[in-house]
Amino acid sequence: MHEIIQLSDDLIIGKGRDRVCYAHPHKKNLCIKISIGSNKQSKREVSYFKFLTSRHTDLSNISIFQGNIITNLGKGYTFDLIRDEDGSVAKTLRQCLESKKLTIDEIQPKLHDLREYLVKNKICVRDISPSNISCQETSQGVNLFIIDGVSNANINPLTIRFQSFINASIAKAWKGLERKLARIEKNLLNDH
Repeated sequence: MHEIIQLSDDLIIGKGRDRVCYAHPHKKNLCIKISIGSNKQSKREVSYFKFLTSRHTDLSNISIFQGNIITNLGKGYTFDLIRDEDGSVAKTLRQCLESKKLTIDEIQPKLHDLREYLVKNKICVRDISPSNISCQETSQGVNLFIIDGVSNANINPLTIRFQSFINASIAKAWKGLERKLARIEKNLLNDH
């Protein structure tokens, strides 16, 4: 009999459109994603992670799926929880920009490297948003991780197998990220 993991609101790290993310109450390097409605997004991610793992893909800049668990709120999907060097949960890019911890100009080289990493390792992302990128603070600087939205963005299964399709998927997602960053920058300027 598997233990039922008890989740409560004080463990919530973030909320998206489709899921709520909780800190794992017993394992500090894991988070648990619980679907709000259907499990479609989580199932799509799990399937894609299995594909990437079978291909021996470098997942060093991705919060990796670590397995399913049962919680008091239903089925949970565990992923790596990105933490800063001091042990605190790493902030999202959105949080870092809005709190003025980082500027868009400062983070651009790291974002460029992240995009190159995705292209080189043939990793599709469904949605790259400032809320889906974690900024891990270390003594060497900031490391970026994609913490959500890693999955085939297309119904066509060939999309994840051919470099030109993968590049098109990344380019489309990146345009969306740039629009969202421009909106954040505009809002920050309007706050002055």
